[in-house]
Amino acid sequence: MCTKARLVQADRVGSWASTLGSDSSRAARTRLDTGAARLDVQVDPAAHGEEGLGPIVRGVILRTAAGQNLTFEMAAVVVR
Repeated sequence: MCTKARLVQADRVGSWASTLGSDSSRAARTRLDTGAARLDVQVDPAAHGEEGLGPIVRGVILRTAAGQNLTFEMAAVVVR
């Protein structure tokens, strides 16, 4: 898996989660408390071999209990 994310809140660190396409059954489920939180994201461009070089865009979606999607997107250039 090339991209995974976890939610960090106060002294609680969530487990790493990743999904394939729209398979939300593999996503981690957690409650977002009020206050500060951080989203940690790891990207492994080597997971795609030589095709992983160059410009990439990766996204992480947090889905609320009400069904709203909060989308975070990052862009980078992968070099050897």
